[in-house]
Order: sequence, then C-alpha cells, then structure tokens
Amino acid sequence: MEQSSVFAHRGDHRPHAVLARATRDNPAVRPHRAPTPPTRPVQDDELDRVLRLAQEGLYWQGDVEDLLLAIRDGGDLGELARAGGPIISRFEAMRVELRAIASPELRRYVVALDEVFANHAMLLHCALDLLAVSWRSERLQEEQARLGGVGRQGERLARLTADLKRLVTGRDAG
Repeated sequence: MEQSSVFAHRGDHRPHAVLARATRDNPAVRPHRAPTPPTRPVQDDELDRVLRLAQEGLYWQGDVEDLLLAIRDGGDLGELARAGGPIISRFEAMRVELRAIASPELRRYVVALDEVFANHAMLLHCALDLLAVSWRSERLQEEQARLGGVGRQGERLARLTADLKRLVTGRDAG
C-alpha cells in the first residue's frame, strides 16, 4: 500500500504524519538562532549620521579658521597647502556622505550642511590660491589681509549642530 507524498518523485514514501513535522507552521519546530532584536528606524540612524557629520564639520571649522589666519599673515604656502588640502578633501567627502541621507524629514538639515561644507572647502581653497598669487599686486595683498574667520556660515553650522543635537536628545528622552 503506497502513500502519495510530496517526496514521491524521489522515491520517498514517508507517511503524511512524518511530513507534518517538517512544515514551518509547526510550533514544535524551533529556530537554531535567537530572534533578531528590533531594529531602530532608518530615520534614527540617519539622524545620528547627520549629527555626526555636523559635529565633525564644527571640529574642522576651527582648523579652517586657524589656517585662514595663517594665510592672512603670509605663512608658508607649501606648509599651509599640506595642512589645508586634507581638510578641503574631508569637507568634500562629508558632502558626498550627506547625499546618502534619504529621510525627507532631515532634508533641510542635509541641504544646509551641504551648503556650509561647500562654503568652508571653497573658502579655504580660494584663500590658498590667493596666498599663491598675492605677491603679484597690492590689491591682492589687501584682499589677503581681509581674511579671517568663516563668518556667518560658521555661525550657521553651530546653530545646525545644536538643533540636530536637540533632536537626538528629544528622541532619546521620549
């Protein structure tokens, strides 16, 4: 007496009672691994990433201001370019990292940080260019003497960082 089964094509003639134990709906079957813990929403991870980038930008902003002052004072171009090049590159890399943030709720922060990072990178790059050519004319030397801090964009970065920090703190407290 042959019983039909899903394994009949392989010559397996196990009774249906045996097959019932192999189904996924059977509560007696237990997985070999522990269930995965619930994950945090993607927006929370992205908020943390945006905050980290804003804080890093604020950190590098201090170095940008120091370099701008050294450029204003006519420091050694080779030395200042070696110090400024990696900072410019990092600001540009942070802009690329910002583009990976997909959360619409964070869009205004992403756009604002992108603008600030672009400003800081361009400001330092142009200041180094100015130092390279300022010897050519008195007018260029006057422009070099006007260099200083990062101005309103620096204040904007500080405000954005504080706002993002409040968002993270409020999320963690709630």
